[in-house]
Amino acid sequence: MWRLIVLLLTLSGSQAVAIEAKSYSTHTLSTGLPVIGFESHKVPLVTIVLAAKAGAMTESEQTNGLTHLWEHMFFKGNSRLPDQEAFNKRIRQLGISYNGDTSAEKVRYFFTLPSVFLEDGLQFMADAIATPLLEQKEMERERRVVLNEYERNAAQPGFDYGNLMRNIIYGPLGYRRDPLGLRPIIANASREQLLTIKDQVFVPANCSLLVGGDFNPEELAKLAEKHFAGWKTPAGWKPLEQPEFPAFPATTSFVMTRPIVQNARVQLTFKGPRVKLQPDETYALDVLSNLLEHRSGKFYRKFVDSGLTYGAGLSYFTQAQAGEIDFYAMTTAPRVQEVQKQLLQEIKLWTKPGYFSVAQLDDVKRKMTIARKREQNAPTEFIKELAFWWAVTGLDYYDGYLSGIQRVTIADVQRIVKTWLEGKSYVQGTLLSPEDAKAVGLKDTSEALAVKYLDMYKQSGADGA
Repeated sequence: MWRLIVLLLTLSGSQAVAIEAKSYSTHTLSTGLPVIGFESHKVPLVTIVLAAKAGAMTESEQTNGLTHLWEHMFFKGNSRLPDQEAFNKRIRQLGISYNGDTSAEKVRYFFTLPSVFLEDGLQFMADAIATPLLEQKEMERERRVVLNEYERNAAQPGFDYGNLMRNIIYGPLGYRRDPLGLRPIIANASREQLLTIKDQVFVPANCSLLVGGDFNPEELAKLAEKHFAGWKTPAGWKPLEQPEFPAFPATTSFVMTRPIVQNARVQLTFKGPRVKLQPDETYALDVLSNLLEHRSGKFYRKFVDSGLTYGAGLSYFTQAQAGEIDFYAMTTAPRVQEVQKQLLQEIKLWTKPGYFSVAQLDDVKRKMTIARKREQNAPTEFIKELAFWWAVTGLDYYDGYLSGIQRVTIADVQRIVKTWLEGKSYVQGTLLSPEDAKAVGLKDTSEALAVKYLDMYKQSGADGA
């Protein structure tokens, strides 16, 4: 049965219980490909997503960035639509809006079209993933598009800053968290490399098909089997091994100056939990980040309402292979050093009685529960979000998320602060303009680190561009 969500939320003082039935259903094809559906008849549209457990984490030093290039080649010719002209014509015929994204731990290809064309859309997706031509001529064209994207990113003032933070943390394996990759690798990519990636990660055993919107569940199961049965996992296929990242580094701080930076950014990054190893820690961190945003909370009043910063908070991005906790603030240059000092001092206060109240905790849980419910009112976005959770955490984590949130207590929040933040090593980066740095007596201290970690990003490709 395909079930609509049933959400029962009872709040009594500090006690909150959420019981959530699955909003989706799953079916496994004869090839082992999971099919996940979210049925909604609000509008006559369907969104089809092909998700893979892939990205930077499945690349090597020699292929960093090529999964992203593969993403661009996905929307090219295949055995049924042999060239770009035929592909674009079919897009127009079916009224398809399409895109894709690649990150460290997931790849998603997705498009939305009128639900009357569900079968055509499934065939379209199956052909694209199972029989791509990956022609050299088309790859040369798309390579330039990807290089232009790279250059746009490299022109941003935060490009070197982000790369330096990441490579200090992950050392020689930093590339496994960088889906954009390296310019020379993109510039010299070969068709053979893309075909290898296809056999390594774009196989039914490593992917899922997700459909959200206006469809009949029984029809979807039959049509998916019809059009995806020919796409098979190669004999002897195994998931790529995931090497362990090095130990988190000792506390490291740097100041980086770059032109056109408007405001000063201060960021302290700590090691965080990995979702499949420490799921309860991730619930508590999500609650903590929301508590810091609470308008009546001590942190918000001190750092935002006071005008000390333009914005400040804690961010934890749920990931399986790695974990990072970012504690950040945007402020004016004259206040940079004051903000740095106060951020570190504030962490110690989070474990003190009375910093967070039970009423604030209840507010946060209610807010997070409502946000989950709201997600499912937009099937096109929800099915893409579900694809993320499938690839990174598995759907059991997604299904248990609300109950995990509701179990979090103030004591749990205080515990994770002591476990992951208070007194722990961190990487601190400060980014501001050269003019602002000079005005407040700060010097760029990133040069030595940049020589060690950033030279790879400055190399030219073989095309000389």
